[in-house]
Amino acid sequence: MIHPHKQPAGPNRTGYGNAAVSYPVRTAEVGGIYIIDLSLSGILQLGDHASATPLLRGLALQRETEHKSEQDVYFESYNIFDRPLPKLIDPIADSGMDVRILRTNRSPRISVGKIFITAMGASSIVQAGNGMRHTAESRIKHIRQFKRPLPYPGIGCP
Repeated sequence: MIHPHKQPAGPNRTGYGNAAVSYPVRTAEVGGIYIIDLSLSGILQLGDHASATPLLRGLALQRETEHKSEQDVYFESYNIFDRPLPKLIDPIADSGMDVRILRTNRSPRISVGKIFITAMGASSIVQAGNGMRHTAESRIKHIRQFKRPLPYPGIGCP
């Protein structure tokens, strides 16, 4: 995890938790955006924000028979939704060393020409601006329920 240089809270400072972090206020200018599809829990952010946590948990069920005549399906039946998120292994962050970043933004604005997006998937983020923390999670269990054909007896079998 990268820790920006910590400064006391004041004008143009954004507090996150107990630590105040320095981010200059900048203007995000976007010439145009064309998005065909932004799906479930997706985020399009123009400008700054402290954190984003898009989350999608879904069951995709495909059945041969009518859904009304079959049993319901529940999230609790599948352990994929209870598993913990994988841990990021970062030797520098785990050692307790601070990583300091010094940036000089030559312009007080973020300028983007045009953005063309065909599709953004579940729990995805497109951002023009500063963002401090992002945690995105998408878990989808695909279930297909079809009747199996009875096997034919082999040649020469009664």
